[in-house]
Formats: sequence, structure tokens, C-alpha cells
Amino acid sequence: MRKRARHTATREEYNSEGYISSLPDDILVSIISRLPLKEAAITSNVSKTWRYLWTNLATLDFNANDTLDRIAANPKLRSSERPKYINWVNRVVRQHSGSTLNAFRICFDLDKSSKSAIDNWVKFSIAKRVQKLELDLLENGETLRQPSRNYVFPHKLLSQCKGSSLKHIRTSFPGMQPCALSGLKYLKTLSLKCVNVSEEALEYFLSNCLVLQSLSIHGSGDLVNVKISGLKLKLKYLEIVFCLGLESIEISNVNLVSFSYLGPGINLLIENVPMLSEISIGEGYSGLENNVFGQLSCCLYQLEVLTLDIYRPEENIKVFAFPKLPNLKQLILKVGAWDDDSLLEFSSLIQACPYLQRFVLQLIWMSPSKRRRKIRQAAKFPLEYLKMVEIAGYYGRTSDAELVMYFIENAVSLQKIVIDPRNQILDRTPVRIAQMKKEEAARKRAKQQLEPKKPPGVHLIIL
Repeated sequence: MRKRARHTATREEYNSEGYISSLPDDILVSIISRLPLKEAAITSNVSKTWRYLWTNLATLDFNANDTLDRIAANPKLRSSERPKYINWVNRVVRQHSGSTLNAFRICFDLDKSSKSAIDNWVKFSIAKRVQKLELDLLENGETLRQPSRNYVFPHKLLSQCKGSSLKHIRTSFPGMQPCALSGLKYLKTLSLKCVNVSEEALEYFLSNCLVLQSLSIHGSGDLVNVKISGLKLKLKYLEIVFCLGLESIEISNVNLVSFSYLGPGINLLIENVPMLSEISIGEGYSGLENNVFGQLSCCLYQLEVLTLDIYRPEENIKVFAFPKLPNLKQLILKVGAWDDDSLLEFSSLIQACPYLQRFVLQLIWMSPSKRRRKIRQAAKFPLEYLKMVEIAGYYGRTSDAELVMYFIENAVSLQKIVIDPRNQILDRTPVRIAQMKKEEAARKRAKQQLEPKKPPGVHLIIL
């Protein structure tokens, strides 16, 4: 990009458009980069000076949320909207003139039928030395699809970017540099949703992406046994979600900081991970199957943040023996709460965290039931360090209120209670009026139930 000399305009000559256009190109590109991609492209119409500035953007985020909202409401639109999205990405990629990319993100309902286009985009981004690559191909932009229909990541093609293959890519996207293995050495973050990734592909990433720090895989149908090992790896964040064919994960001798797993019960082996301080996990139908805490035994003492997905707490929570978590600062529970069963059973887990500072409970329900019963009280137990309690999906049931009262009575350092009555099952369909009325009623109940009970100095926030 050229650098233009600045000039000082008199007050009569001054106009905002002329002043902005006189700024150096790198500053103008920085301004344009703050716009959504489609709006950034429109700036080419401002003047000749601006015509090609947007083609130097270092972040290409092909976000199509509005279109995905329409597809979620009417799936028949998918067949007509896919070609439009593909053409949009292709137009931008062809015109891109920057030498490198910080981030390249595809976010649309695409499957293996769009393989050719997605293959080319992946090669393009790698050739541009991309640092963050994200393929979010969720069905309707919100759900996993059958793995047999997933796009398959083309790791073999990346190592074969030569000859006729390279000639084809260069013809499709003029000016693109060869996507040799050297391009992978810049990749720091890789996120793949509804993309089939084999064990061979995973090994390929770990061997060739020498600075890879974050890896996220959702809904792959090809993973069976995952092995992450080696002190040379730079990987710090690993997330594997609903890869239904998965049987085992082995993590050893790495400097991993955060690990997330959600899916069927598996054989999980974790050893010699001294930096691991954050885990999010949910195994099987109930969420705590397969002796989860036993699988995590080697690192429980060092955890600072723990998230548990517990779909059916009534199946095992009452008889579960929770281990001590001596360094835990944050505990996040995502709990199935269709019935009005007492949540005080979780008090034993909370008490196993003597230095807990923040507790978050996300209650998952479709149409919650309410029962008339007296509020229970758990045994007194001082929670000396707990400062913040957040409860999402609060409906004003007896189970909701009695848990908050437990914290009010036992958390001697409590500073803030945050109540969010909104439904925690997120989707793209608009919130119906009936649901909005339920949420407003829950807000009123929360205020009636909790405002008179909160101690002086505790801030109650109802969203």
C-alpha cells in the first residue's frame, strides 16, 4: 500500500471526506476493518482512492447471520441461499490483495456438496499465512448434522498443492501464493464445526502447525481415538464436542491450559499436564457417567475453573462423592432442570471448593414444571470466599429460590447475585410473546422472592 503525504487544509478547503481520504492507506484500512465485511466492500464506491482499500483487509469474516435466521425459519431457502453465499466468498477471495490474513471465517450451512468451494477457501487461507481459521458449517447455523453429510477437511490436498492442483487454484484466485506446508506454520487457532476430521488429519495438524495454540472440533464423525502428547506442542486450548464415534482421548506431557469435552462416555486419560487449570466436561446421558472425577483425578488439585454439563442430575447426584477441589476459583454448572427437584444436592460439591469465588448455574429447560412444597434448608456451611453467584434460567420455582437462599445464608463475603430468567436453550427462532411473558413473570417472582431476603451490601441484579 502506498503512503500519501499529508497536507494542511485551510478552513475554507476543509471537508471531512477529503481529510479522511488524505490519511495513509494503512490507517484507512484499519478504519474499514471495523465494519462488517459487506459494508467494508461498499466503501469502494466512496472514491477512486477508496476503491481497492478493502481488498487489503487482514480479517475476512463471512458472517451471514441474517440469512441463517431466515433458513432456520424456512429450511427450503437453503438450496437458493447456498450458491449466493459461495459466490460472495469467491468474489471477495478473488479480489483480496493482502499478503497475509489474521483471520478467515466461514459461517454458513454448508456440507460435503460444497466441497470444491470450501477446499479452495482453505487453500487460499493457508497460502495467505492465516493465523486463525474457522469453518462453522452448522446446519441452519445452529445444530450438528449427520456426520455422513459433513464436509471432510482436505489435509492431504494441503500437502499436495502443486502441479495441476496448484494451477487450478491460481486460475480460480489470481495472485494467490502457493499453499505449501510453510503456510501452516503461522496457524495459531483452528476451529472446525460440522467438519469431519480423521485421526490422520489431527496428527497432520499437530505435526505441521508448529505454533497451533487452540484447536476446536465439533461434530466430526471420523474421530475414534485422540492422542495429544509431546512437550514440543504449543497447544494450550483443546475442545472436542459431540464427536459421536469417539472412544478415547489421551492427553499427556503437554502444556495444555484448557480442555473441554462434551459427548458420549469415553476412556479419558490425562497425565502430566502441569499447566492445566480449566476443564469443561460432560459425559454421557447424565453428564457424569464413566467416573468423570476419577478420570480427572491427576489434575483436580490444580484446577481453577471447572464446568460440568449435567443433563440428568437426579440420576446420580445424590449418591455422588465429590472430591476436594482445593484451588478452584470458579464453578460453572449446566444442569437439566425440567422438574422442580431440589438443587441443594449440589451444596456438597460447592463445599468441596473451599476457595470458590464465583458460582454460575445455568438451568436448561423447555417448559419447566413447578411444584408446591416447602423450601428446604441445607446444613449451615460457611462459604468464606464466594463473592458472586449467577443463576441463568431462573424461573422462580421453589428449587430456584431455595438455592439462592442457601448462598445468602452461607456466603459471608457475597457481593453480587445475578439472576437471568431467559430460556437457556438458544436457537435462531424469534422469542415468542408467550415466552416473553413467562420471562417477565419470572423477573417479578425473583424480585419478590429475593429482594426482601438479601443482606445489606449485596447487589441483586435481575436481567
